[in-house]
Amino acid sequence: MINKFKRFIQDNKKDLHYILALTIILLIISIPKLYLQYSIGIGNWDTYLYLENGRNFAKMGWGDVSSIAPVLPMILAKIFLITHHTFQEAIFNVDVIAYIMGVIFLYLILRFKFNENVSLVGSFIYATFTLLFSWVAIGGNDIIGVSGTLATIYLILAAHKYNTKIYYIALPIAAYSFLTRYTAGIMAFAIVFYLIINRINLKEIRDIIIGFILGVISISWFLNQFNKVLGTPFPFLGQFSGTVSNTQVMDSGYLPDTWYYITHIPNYLSSTIPLRSTFNAVVNPMGNIPTTLSYLYIILMILGFIVILYQTYKIIKNSDKKYFTTINILLLITVAILSIACLITLSQVSYITTFILFFIIMGLIWLTLYQYNIDTLDYDLLMISLFVIYIVFQSILSTKNDRYFITVLPFIAYFIANAVNSIYNYVDDKITAKNVKPTTILTAAIIVLLVINSLAFVSSIPQNNHYKDVEDACYWLNETHAPLNNTTIIYSDNWP
Repeated sequence: MINKFKRFIQDNKKDLHYILALTIILLIISIPKLYLQYSIGIGNWDTYLYLENGRNFAKMGWGDVSSIAPVLPMILAKIFLITHHTFQEAIFNVDVIAYIMGVIFLYLILRFKFNENVSLVGSFIYATFTLLFSWVAIGGNDIIGVSGTLATIYLILAAHKYNTKIYYIALPIAAYSFLTRYTAGIMAFAIVFYLIINRINLKEIRDIIIGFILGVISISWFLNQFNKVLGTPFPFLGQFSGTVSNTQVMDSGYLPDTWYYITHIPNYLSSTIPLRSTFNAVVNPMGNIPTTLSYLYIILMILGFIVILYQTYKIIKNSDKKYFTTINILLLITVAILSIACLITLSQVSYITTFILFFIIMGLIWLTLYQYNIDTLDYDLLMISLFVIYIVFQSILSTKNDRYFITVLPFIAYFIANAVNSIYNYVDDKITAKNVKPTTILTAAIIVLLVINSLAFVSSIPQNNHYKDVEDACYWLNETHAPLNNTTIIYSDNWP
């Protein structure tokens, strides 16, 4: 066992150094954000809900609907029980840890295709996207949810490539990711597609089934709690059916505009907070001012997609196998027809219909390409699929909030990484160096620039937070109208 561990360290020494460097850099930008949040306090109403549900699980408070993302409150409950004290900073700390873990998992995902420098740049660009970085330490469940998704994707890739027993860990983590944020379940469509096109064998199917059973067992406590409190172990099925039919709800986030997220992508990637703004500009950056860097990211994202197409074209061109065979022409015509149908159904019918059409299209594209032995074909199709299904899912839902788009950001970073990889290859071919590669120096420069940009963003965060007024009102109520309990009726202009 010790020898295996030593061999693992030796075989992955370079990656471990990069991960250590990435962790240190993330701490440099996240610790100031964390301490600022300590000073500001709670800045989003969801944070109250998770903290109170955490107190409920720890038998220290009233709580609310137990089926709403129970994993984060359970983590908080464990912290409260260990410390014998309930404190709001606990959720801020958990948020930062989840953020760092998510970025590291994205680095590991990118390593399946790119070298260490490109993976470091791609993952750190993701880490510093304004929308994601804005929510670091605020105390929502969006970051912990997307980090769980990234952990699941990495472990699925590792299980298929290295050892199928990794599914025993991957699928329980997937189950917890789902209960952390139910939208994480959307990744199942892309993962199933990835496994199908890889034509997995019976042994791998067996380990997937075992992993699935372990996943169900690992969340059985939550299912039992749901059954006791709500009378059903699967309360999330109601939410799922609501999203399938896109049921309109009485919600402050009701916004049927399908193009809302796409039009605000520049604000989400890199933007500055306008003068005289409140803390609301941090949690909802749609009103911020996009920077030049944001438009550079969009150019790189588009370039990254073009690079994938061009590299595929080059492999086909240099192959002895003819591409435009009768079968392939028929498949491509079918792809064109289904693509039109997919666009027509978008937002007109259930997203399940759109997803089915989309994955049929992806499957047909794979059928035309798999014979050319493209090394990362299955990986690229997986990442493209995850990007498309998340952006479609979030866009067609009638309830929208800027932070929901966090689920799309890792896959935007993937496209940017493709462009960066192409640029790096060009630089290394044109410039030769004896000791240090020019792209290594370029990586260091990019990291320093992004660190400075992130710290500047932290320094610009306004501390004018109306939730502080809510907190003061709660203290006043508790002091002047005690005793209060969960039957006390209180009217407020603020939610909750």
